[in-house]
Amino acid sequence: MTKRVLQISRRSFLRVGAGALALGGVTLLAACAPNTPAPQGTSAPAAPPPQPAPTSAPATVAPAAARPASSAVQLPTHVPLAGIKPDVPASDDGLLDAGFVNYPANPLKTVQDTPGSGSEITAVTWTTGAPPTPMESNQLWQAVNQALGVTLKISIQAQADYATVKLPTVVAGDDLPDILYIAPNTVIPEYPTFLKSKMADLTPYLSGDAVKDYPNLANIPTIAWRQMVLNNTIYGIPCANSLFLWVHWMHQDLLDADGLKPPRNADEYKQLAVHFTRPDQNLYGLGAESSVGMGMTNGWMTGIFGAPNGWVLDKNTGKLTYTLETDQYRAAVAYARDLWAAGAYTPNALQYNLVSARNDMAAQRFAFRMDAFAVASDLFWAAAARRDPPGNPRIVPPFPAMDGGTPTYWPTSGILGYSVIKQAPPERLKEILRVLNWLAAPLGTQEYLLKTYGLKDVHWTPDDNGNPILTDRGKADATVPFHYLTRAPNVLYWPQTPQKTPYMHDVQTAIYPYLSLNATDAYYSPTNASKSPALNTALNDKLNDIVVGRQPLEAFDQAVKDWQTGGGNQMRQEFEQAIAAAQS
Repeated sequence: MTKRVLQISRRSFLRVGAGALALGGVTLLAACAPNTPAPQGTSAPAAPPPQPAPTSAPATVAPAAARPASSAVQLPTHVPLAGIKPDVPASDDGLLDAGFVNYPANPLKTVQDTPGSGSEITAVTWTTGAPPTPMESNQLWQAVNQALGVTLKISIQAQADYATVKLPTVVAGDDLPDILYIAPNTVIPEYPTFLKSKMADLTPYLSGDAVKDYPNLANIPTIAWRQMVLNNTIYGIPCANSLFLWVHWMHQDLLDADGLKPPRNADEYKQLAVHFTRPDQNLYGLGAESSVGMGMTNGWMTGIFGAPNGWVLDKNTGKLTYTLETDQYRAAVAYARDLWAAGAYTPNALQYNLVSARNDMAAQRFAFRMDAFAVASDLFWAAAARRDPPGNPRIVPPFPAMDGGTPTYWPTSGILGYSVIKQAPPERLKEILRVLNWLAAPLGTQEYLLKTYGLKDVHWTPDDNGNPILTDRGKADATVPFHYLTRAPNVLYWPQTPQKTPYMHDVQTAIYPYLSLNATDAYYSPTNASKSPALNTALNDKLNDIVVGRQPLEAFDQAVKDWQTGGGNQMRQEFEQAIAAAQS
């Protein structure tokens, strides 16, 4: 990481000024699982574009300040864990991920004393993969329980209906677990009342320097803790997540074969997309699926035009503007419509879902696509390695609509859900926090090695570089979703293809100057929690119709009005009130 990026990071922290915070509904898609080894290949990334001059676009909402600006609750002090030496370091603010080429040879032990007292702790969470071997016959789970000094019983539910069925059912009942995972896109009626009446106020244990009693929790970046607060009270323990979820992929080998360079502006991008539209070869310029509004709702086309990520705050007036309401967003819709008219999109776009579109990108059915930073990379690199000659998937550096403009990159909010704890006496809460602190140990520690890979020679064996490689028994036992109770900061780690780690770190460094955070990520709006899913679905369908020409461009103006009257204006009012109250 260059000195320049670190300077940008510090300026960003000083520039925003956060106000107090409010725990709200999580809006991330659960498409980013923890990194696990998978075969890939890489090479040096394209150079990042120069920092452009400001344009008339709304101000980018940069990484948020480390402390509220008023007398609000003090956020947990961020204390990066010492003693672990990554091959590429995280940024000081924790927004750029650390990277490891190989697992450290001498993992650090971060918890010296057994956290628990022999009690039973219950938890409810989801899994995004295969269910693990049950605790009674799972040696990995049993070994973790022994290290914790508790019997950690986890009710593991399938992701598919967790947020909509299982979690609301648990919340509505009287038999709450000790630890309850709040998943992305969960809608819980009267959520603030539920937290206040049923869940523990963790402020005395985690606010400010108090979190230093739990060093692995203190290691979690401030951006994740910002969203753990409601009504001046810390309620949640974050599952930290990388800011980098969706990125702009390209097949560099296609460009290389024709002597072409990555695009530097929207005109060049259109030229490339049209150039690679070759129906007779089953190849198209752009690959999208029906659920992203042809690239309008995942930061793809909108990022080129500098549209903000979600809500942007005018600090002088306290007024919020939604990305949909900006000139930049409208220009992006017109541009996407033009690309469709030029035949640059795959004609299957309206029939694709995420999986089918991703698979066809791996099969090189299109030259460019917006897809997952980590999960898709595993598939793309593996598929490219099997082609003859091998392919070369790469990530497009951010570029503006016009030379001298400023693009935006739409990151995550820094978390992938969080856990809340049932009300209990102080000593019981401290025990549970000690358990969560153990579970939050990062890669490079003995605790992480045990909870992620299990017992050596039972669940894993080392490769020539000492990296843990799961055995068949390990693959069955090691899917216990401890990381969906709390999670350490994300790291870049692909030991089977070690050259990928520095490349992906360089990608993050190139993207970093263009981060645009949603100004309302740390605030709660009841209307946003209850109405956003339906509003977003309706908006996506309208954007599809406009982009593919089934509706005129002017229909976009009515789509904005429908969004505003359907709940958007009410969200704006509630968010503005929450922000104003936090700053008073």
